Amino acid sequence: MEPKVAKFDRYLLTYFNKKELNILLNEIFKKRVYDIDLGKTTPVIFDVGAHIGLATIFFNQKYPLARITAFEPNPNIFPLLEENTYFNNIHNVTLHNIALGKTASKRTLFIDSSNGGGFSTASFSKDAWDGSQKSIGIEVITEPLSKYITTTLDLLKMDVEGTEQEILEELNESGKIKDIRNIIIEFHPTEKQDIEIIKDILKKNNFVIEIKEEPKDKLVYILGKNSF
Repeated sequence: MEPKVAKFDRYLLTYFNKKELNILLNEIFKKRVYDIDLGKTTPVIFDVGAHIGLATIFFNQKYPLARITAFEPNPNIFPLLEENTYFNNIHNVTLHNIALGKTASKRTLFIDSSNGGGFSTASFSKDAWDGSQKSIGIEVITEPLSKYITTTLDLLKMDVEGTEQEILEELNESGKIKDIRNIIIEFHPTEKQDIEIIKDILKKNNFVIEIKEEPKDKLVYILGKNSF
């Protein structure tokens, strides 16, 4: 499967699946699902579930002086993330080709097996989080996110296809959730997690919560702003 290149605004974007690319461009740049006022010009941002880097590019566009750390576990898509940040001159970005979870381990990540390159649904749940896709398993390295939080985070963005609760529970148990000012979570309703548990974790850590739903896209976004 050969990657392709598309022009969007002033960016050249390397991608595999055109339909997937258009959906994500619509979500991120037209609907602006990650648009948030962080109140400073040099925020620290974590992009967890970075895919090919569209959210990273959006954050860099809005905050050119931001320090961004992006995490993408799929080794098939990680080189495209590297290309899309490097060749579009996205500076102050650190990239990690790892998955995130409760412990340091090796786990099976399930990725699209249709040869269509629809890798944005890569998940620890087989056949995508909603069962809509046939997938194969690959082994990936998993680390706890708390390991990478060494300063206050102005924004944690998560699009991890069903591992949101696990990552939040680890942050809560480690105490690092208290170092996060804002959280934007794309929530995926699987049997392994409960939106009420996620909301409870955030509330107990002084986050004011807003829920935004995109019924057409079957998406729910949880926005948390820390009141400390």
